[in-house]
Amino acid sequence: MQMETLEIIAYSALALSFLLLLKTFSLQRQLNQIKSDLQSPNNRPEVYGLSTPSLNTTPSPPPDRNRNWPPTNLDERLRLLLVSGKRIQAIKEFREASGLGLKEAKEYVDSLEQGQY
Repeated sequence: MQMETLEIIAYSALALSFLLLLKTFSLQRQLNQIKSDLQSPNNRPEVYGLSTPSLNTTPSPPPDRNRNWPPTNLDERLRLLLVSGKRIQAIKEFREASGLGLKEAKEYVDSLEQGQY
C-alpha cells in the first residue's frame, strides 16, 4: 500500500514537472518574440497600435522648442556638404547636432536637399 502511494506521488511529480517544462518553453518563445518585436518595431506596428510613418512626410523638429530650430549655420554647412557630394557627412553632422536618429536625419537632409527647409 505504501509503495502505491509513493508511485502515485512520483508519477504526479513527473507529470507536474512535464507541465512546468512545457510552460517554460511557451514563456521562452513569447519572450523571444517580444525581444524580436522590440528590436525591430517597424516589422509589427499593429502589435503596439503604431502606424508606419510615411516616407513622404517631412521630419518634425525635436521636442525642445526653446532653441532656434534648425540652426541656420548648420543648414548652410549641410547645404555646402550636399553641393560637394558629401551627403553621408551631412547626415552624420545633422545627427550629431540634433541628437536625432539616422532615419530622421536622413529625412531632414533629403528635405533640405529638395529645398523644403
